[in-house]
Amino acid sequence: NHPASTMKLAIISGTTAPGGGPRHIYSLLEKIDRKEWDVTVCTHNDGSYWDKLIALGITPYDLVLRKLSLSTFLKLLRILKKEKPDLIHTHGKGPGLYGRLLGWMLGIPVVHTFHGFQYKLLPTIQRWFYLFVENVLTLLTKYHIFVGNGEKNKAKILMFLNDSNSSVVNNGIDLDAIQALPLAEEVIASLDLGSRESIKIFGTLSRVSPEKGLDTLLEGFSEAIKTAPYIRLLIIGDCPDEHEKYINTVKQYIHTNGLNKVVKILGPREDALEILKSIDFYISSSRSEGLPYNLLEALAVGKPLMATDIPGNNDIVRKSVEGILVPVNLARTLAHGILTLLELGPEERKAMQQNGEARIRDQFSLSLMTQKTFSLYKKVLEG
Repeated sequence: NHPASTMKLAIISGTTAPGGGPRHIYSLLEKIDRKEWDVTVCTHNDGSYWDKLIALGITPYDLVLRKLSLSTFLKLLRILKKEKPDLIHTHGKGPGLYGRLLGWMLGIPVVHTFHGFQYKLLPTIQRWFYLFVENVLTLLTKYHIFVGNGEKNKAKILMFLNDSNSSVVNNGIDLDAIQALPLAEEVIASLDLGSRESIKIFGTLSRVSPEKGLDTLLEGFSEAIKTAPYIRLLIIGDCPDEHEKYINTVKQYIHTNGLNKVVKILGPREDALEILKSIDFYISSSRSEGLPYNLLEALAVGKPLMATDIPGNNDIVRKSVEGILVPVNLARTLAHGILTLLELGPEERKAMQQNGEARIRDQFSLSLMTQKTFSLYKKVLEG
């Protein structure tokens, strides 16, 4: 019953928990022209983005798409038959499997976004199986989007992927909106880290899970604090249940090494960006990334930063231009990076700040991301 000019779009995604994927989808839906597009979302009600979608006037279907199940497959089939979308946009592995198969079966073109092409971390047999499945799915998919160049390079291993059926659309953020946010000084004061004038606070926005490398970060931090006893560390982000063992290891390390007073795990925070604005330096110790929003945000709030030199991070930060890049998985180099940030002079800091801001305006703006995505939708529908 939608007007003739309206196209129907179905978005299929795995989670509404805070993170890059849900954030990316929410940004798209916030900007999409609802006169032009009638939107259906299939995702899982497991996080704060569920209510945010409802606030946009979208009532999502609740499905567990990250696990394989025939009943989920049939449920999604029923939803797609009922909604009759003109285009399906899938995000991530599980949703990509369900959505691409069903799109092919129902003759609906599918656009798929990889939010991280991490096959190298899988055991050998699983890796070959994953690549086999992805190769098959590539044949059923009209178009593929990568959130960064590093991702696209990793995916060159897929046989049927080429420049005619894939491209890079960088994640983007709204620089002006972020810069307009207030500081969270009361929050910082309430953490009891010492007098604000005499300490330097490092922060990281990160899920507490193994691929984020927080174990290495803590090791590096406890090394650096021997030289600079006035440093503090804030870890802001979700602690997912499936990583309970890892989270306990991290907490145990803090406790055993007497870091309770100087390292704080704040969990997920609605005011994460305001806290980010109120700290001195940003760190990413990740072992693998798609295209991390947290680095974009750290640049947006003008914080000098250090990140591990991996695809995703080094798509955003160029060595000594916007920040410092250090080898991955080495506590020693993280410690060295922390001390290097502390030694930056006002001129170097200012240059990094200006470079970071320019980098976002030119390459990683929200308007660029949404424009490119919506014009791809039209291209796929016309083609």
